[in-house]
Amino acid sequence: MIQAVFLKNNKNIIGFEIKNHGRDIVCSAVSILSLNTVNSLEAFTDAKYSIDYDTNGGFLKCIIDENSLCEKSILLLSSLELGLKGIEIEYPKDICLKYKEV
Repeated sequence: MIQAVFLKNNKNIIGFEIKNHGRDIVCSAVSILSLNTVNSLEAFTDAKYSIDYDTNGGFLKCIIDENSLCEKSILLLSSLELGLKGIEIEYPKDICLKYKEV
């Protein structure tokens, strides 16, 4: 089962951690959404962030530096959350979303 943890500081999502694998269709959707979020942070914001990942897949963590959090980065992370919630509704046995205050 894929586990997606959204890292929050107060009310804002400041990052995410996705780990494990699931069915191919679910893994593909989660991978596309999460990688697109990181690419969009790079292309469309000035946010400073750190990334940790496993080159064999199955793990991606992205945290935005709180001092560079902006409306665009909050919107992109909220969009990821929306997409992953939709996948969780359709495939509840394959993905689990959680939240962690940091």
